[in-house]
Amino acid sequence: MAKKDRNIEYILLPDKNRWMTTFSDMVTLLITFFVLLISMSSMDAKVLREMFGFFNEAMGPLEYTQVQEIQGLPTLAEAVPPKVFLDSLSLSRSILNSLEKKGMGGFTGRGQDLFEVRESSRGLAILLNGDILFDEGSSEVREDALPVLESVASVIRDANATISVEGHTDNQGGEDELFRLSLRRAVSVLNYFIYSSGLSPTRFSVAGYGPERPVATNATEEGQGRNNRVEIMLLKQSI
Repeated sequence: MAKKDRNIEYILLPDKNRWMTTFSDMVTLLITFFVLLISMSSMDAKVLREMFGFFNEAMGPLEYTQVQEIQGLPTLAEAVPPKVFLDSLSLSRSILNSLEKKGMGGFTGRGQDLFEVRESSRGLAILLNGDILFDEGSSEVREDALPVLESVASVIRDANATISVEGHTDNQGGEDELFRLSLRRAVSVLNYFIYSSGLSPTRFSVAGYGPERPVATNATEEGQGRNNRVEIMLLKQSI
C-alpha cells in the first residue's frame, strides 16, 4: 500500500449513494400515506391482497395470515335540518294549512275547535281539544283524531324549542283519577310524536295537571270541554 504524502491534504468526500437513504424514507412515507387512504374506504379481501402484494414488491416479504373485513368510517357530520322559529300567528296558520290539506272533518258535536294557539310567559301553547282526541274517560287517541296530531307533529318537527306535553281535565270525578287520566293522555300524545312521527324523545317532557289549571269555568258543559285538553308547550327559553 502506498504511503500518503505528508505534503498533500486528503479530503474525505461523501458517499455518492447516500441520497438513496432519504429517497427510501420518502417512498416509505408515501406508501404509508396511500395505505391509510385505502384503509378508510370499504375494502374486500381482493383489495387487501393487492395492497399487500404492492408492499411485498416495494419492501420485501410481509406476513399476511388472514383476511379481515375493513369497513368505511362512519360519516362524522350529519345533515342537520334548519331550525324554524315560530310565533303564535305562524304556528296557527301552519297547523290550519296542514289540516286543510288533510281534508279534516267528522268532528261535529265533539267540541268547538280542533286546537287553539296561545302565547304565555312560558312560551307558545297549542291547546288540543281533549273531547276530539279521546273518548270520555279514555286515554287512547281516537283513530279519526290522528290527523290532528300528525299536523301538529309536522309543524313542531323542526321548531327550535324544548317541548312539554301536558294533560288537563275538568273537575268531574275523583281528583286522583283525574290526575292519572291527564297524565295518561299526555303520554299517549307524546308516544304518537315519538313512535309514529319519529320526533326525538330528548326534546320532550311530559306532565299531567288534572283539574288544577282550568282555562274556562267548569260550571258549564262548554267550559268543561275546553278544560279537557292536551297542551303542546313550546317553552320560551328555547324558542
